[in-house]
Parts: sequence; C-alpha cells; structure tokens
Amino acid sequence: MPRSVAFRQVDVFTSVPFLGNPVAVVLDGSGLSTEEMQRVARWTNLSETAFVLPSEHADYRLRIFTPLDELPFAGHPTVGSAHAVIEAGLVTPRAGGLTQECAAGIIALRAEPDSRIFARAPKPTVRPVNIDPARLSAAIGAPVERDPAPALVDIGPVWLIAQVASVESLAEAMPDLAAVSMMSAEAGAIGISAFAISTQMDAAERVRIRTWAPGAGVPEDPACGSCNAALGAYLGATGLLARTGRSYVASQGRELGRDARIAARCTVRKKSISAVTPSPWLRARSASISDSPKT
Repeated sequence: MPRSVAFRQVDVFTSVPFLGNPVAVVLDGSGLSTEEMQRVARWTNLSETAFVLPSEHADYRLRIFTPLDELPFAGHPTVGSAHAVIEAGLVTPRAGGLTQECAAGIIALRAEPDSRIFARAPKPTVRPVNIDPARLSAAIGAPVERDPAPALVDIGPVWLIAQVASVESLAEAMPDLAAVSMMSAEAGAIGISAFAISTQMDAAERVRIRTWAPGAGVPEDPACGSCNAALGAYLGATGLLARTGRSYVASQGRELGRDARIAARCTVRKKSISAVTPSPWLRARSASISDSPKT
C-alpha cells in the first residue's frame, strides 16, 4: 500500500523564495529504508534531499542524499532542515542553540532572532593534490591560479578547491562536465569548487564561487554549503583570509539565475596547506516554498 510522508521544500541561502538552493526535507523519515530514501531523492531531483530521524545524541538525526548517493554532510540541507524542524515545531532551540547528528558527527547550529541560522561545519582537513593546473583550467573553462595551488578539503564530502584569477573569468566559465567528473574521481573528490576574490575591497560579496559535482548527479550547484565551508578552510590554510577577512560573504548561483549569499566566519590557528583547521561557521537565511502535509 502506498505511503505518504510530510515534507517541506526550503530555499536556502536566501530570504527571497526561488533565488537560493532548494532542499526537500522529509520531516519523519523513520519508516523509510535507505533504498526508499534514495528513490525519493532521485524523484525530487534536487541537489540534496534530507530525512529527519530521531537521535539519542542530538535534537535530531539527518540523512542526506543527492540523486545518486548519500552524503556524510552537506551545508544547505543542514541549514534548510534546521529551518524546517523549527518551523514545524519539531525542535525548540535552547538559548538559540540546537544540534544535528549526521554521518560526519554532531553539528552545532544556532538560530538567530532575525531567522538566520548559523551552522558549524565538521572539522576540515586540507591536503595537497597532484593535479595539472592547465588540465584543470581546461576542465572548468577558466584559468586556475598556481599559487596558491589547488588542494583537497575533506569536510565530510571531499572538494577539490581552486582559485580563478578574476570574478569575471569565473562567471564566464563554461565547464566540460565530463572532464570535471573525471578529474574529480581521479582526485578522490565529490566535485570541483572554483572561486575568485573580488578586487573591490568594499564589495558586499568578497568571494564568488561556483561548484560542479556531475559525478554525484549535480552538474552545477546553485548554492553549496559544504563547499563554502571547505573554501573557508582553504583560505585559512593558504593565507588568503588576509584578502577576504575572517568574516566574509560569498555569492553563488548567479550563472543559474539564482542569487545566493553565504556568510562565513573562519578562525586560523596555523597556516598550512596540509593541516586540520578550525571548523568554519556558515550563516544563512532560508524561506519555505512548499509544505506537503502527511496524508
């Protein structure tokens, strides 16, 4: 007999519906098998679908799926699910705080009075990667900087992070998705995140970022939380936080007709391209754009 489950679709990293990155949040996934969760995620065809479950260690547990695979952590489902469980009355923050259990561990979150949500990413590890910058440039369709060199950042999912010379060249990039998928797999990464730092010191968004993960069923992500957290770790490990500041706003998704803003706050204990760095905090607004009650 067919079953129905309640879910909400939440637009994350925006206060304006339809300009962020939507995530489907199934508010009670306890009766679903892994195979059924994956089938739902394939059906929603969003970059991620999240399933809320009971937890003995946190306010709730979250399982996160792309259309093809399960992820240990992802930023926009974490923020969007927190928004959904608070809005649905399933969780009441204590002094603004709440916790989420996922495969990457316990994630601390904070709900602010203005409805923004802070999420602390899992502890990242930054390590060098043996990759040809010219080949990487050809894959993403924009010139990749050699200093600092591209690197891998493990934040649950592993991202290949690379800097592009200018915001303009990043915006104009036309990636070869087959090459992106191949290079990601060779590097042991879920996908590639390329970024550029604005030369305008007073720019509202100091960073522009684009993310491609075709091997995970996401050709381009309009607003990716985990890759933005990975970027914060990369900036800290390479010394680039001196250019962005330890608190900055990143813009993502304009090439897809979106306008997501991700606020990041980073700390640095040690500058090293091969280091475990303090976990970045991500801050975002979200807006519910659909509510399907259980029937």
